[in-house]
Amino acid sequence: MKTTLVLILGFVTTSVLAQTKSPTPTATPSPTATSFVESKNKWVPPPDITEDSKTVDTNVVAHYSNDASNNPAYALFDLSSVRKLDENEVSATGKVRFIKPFSSSDDMGELELREANISLSEPWIEIRVGRMDLSDILSTTHFFGRYPLMGERRLDGIKVYIPFKFFFGVEDYKSVSSPPTSLSFFYFPSLFSTQNAVIDGSQGFFLGQARMKLDVDDLRIITLFNLGASSSDFYQYSSTSGNLTYSLCGDVNISKNYDLYLEYGVQSAGDVADTSALALGIKLSHLLTLDFFSLDQIIIEAQLPVGNNPNNPFTGGNGINPTLGVLPQQSLYGRVRMRVRSVFINFNITNSMNDFTFARLNQSNINTALPVPIGPGNETDGLEVPLSSTSYNTWTFSTDVGVSF
Repeated sequence: MKTTLVLILGFVTTSVLAQTKSPTPTATPSPTATSFVESKNKWVPPPDITEDSKTVDTNVVAHYSNDASNNPAYALFDLSSVRKLDENEVSATGKVRFIKPFSSSDDMGELELREANISLSEPWIEIRVGRMDLSDILSTTHFFGRYPLMGERRLDGIKVYIPFKFFFGVEDYKSVSSPPTSLSFFYFPSLFSTQNAVIDGSQGFFLGQARMKLDVDDLRIITLFNLGASSSDFYQYSSTSGNLTYSLCGDVNISKNYDLYLEYGVQSAGDVADTSALALGIKLSHLLTLDFFSLDQIIIEAQLPVGNNPNNPFTGGNGINPTLGVLPQQSLYGRVRMRVRSVFINFNITNSMNDFTFARLNQSNINTALPVPIGPGNETDGLEVPLSSTSYNTWTFSTDVGVSF
């Protein structure tokens, strides 16, 4: 029995070894250089733009105001197009505004390029280049504020956005989370208007921002800190003084319908007591609907000058002839947005004289050969239309009737 088993195992082992020692040689083809290049550097066409990846929005509005602009009534047409993020994480935004003063003529009065920018986004960074609307990015206010930018809402430049995300995982704080907080960096070739802008680096303005959002159940808190400086010294009492400029903003949103917000800004760290202002506001949204009428929004906002320097031309002062200067005063802004079916009605009112903005300059308070004003002033929320009074004691208003589609 043992002899038989040994013979069988020996036969099997010999057969296996024989097969192992006598392989049939085969030629193994090696990859060619051509196939490697084709697989790695194959040309890829741009993604198709489908209807789901783009949107087109339009505003048709009739506007009337009695402000200091001497342009009381006109028709306004906004056309905006947005390309959403595609498979390559690219988006683009463009917005054009057509303005025609009321008359019997068909001639267009103004053509404005409000936005024109493209962005490339990755999970850890976004880069945006072009003309950008900074209304909701650099401040929590709706009329006053944006003090480091002298109140401006739209600028040409570059933005680099780096998001962060934190979660509070402690068992006692499960209802508390922090959606993406972020660091952002901006560069603007110039803050001045077209007649005064020189794009050679001498008017460059740098700005950094730290943003934090915190959600606690139905309570949302947003805090912003902006810090910037211009590359050259142009105007002492402004963000273009060459000194640091900064602002601190906060917004507390309750149940998505009620906001309390503020912004404290210093336009020149070299003259803190003379260039500081505080803006406070409240916004009420989605208030009520009665049959065909809806009350969509109410905003009340105040600007409180912290310093009173008779030499600051951006608050009405005049260092050359003090008898022509005035001291800044408290300014108010109010807004009501109503709707009849799909027709919206905006009513805005203010006694603001564009303090702490470039639009405050005039020939009586600055000795310069440059055309004035050298930049825009405060604009209403929503349609972002300029609104300025001729006196702190005079209330000016505007109304808009239109349809969005």
